[in-house]
Amino acid sequence: MVSSVDIVFQEALQLPEESRMELVERLIVSLPAENDVELEQLATATRRLEEMKSGAVKGVSLEEMVSRVSSILSAKPGK
Repeated sequence: MVSSVDIVFQEALQLPEESRMELVERLIVSLPAENDVELEQLATATRRLEEMKSGAVKGVSLEEMVSRVSSILSAKPGK
């Protein structure tokens, strides 16, 4: 059985990237922040989102991110 969350998620995936980022920001802001760590995480996420929107930083593809992480992990001693 498909939940309403799954349905909304699948519909959200059909949105353009900028709209999905805006949706994420709105969802994060809608959550209650219970402590300073959550507030700091929200501030960091909001700042990074604005950096992406403004073009100050450029994102990388999932494939590139996985490649970078794999390289870092394989370079660790004992691996």
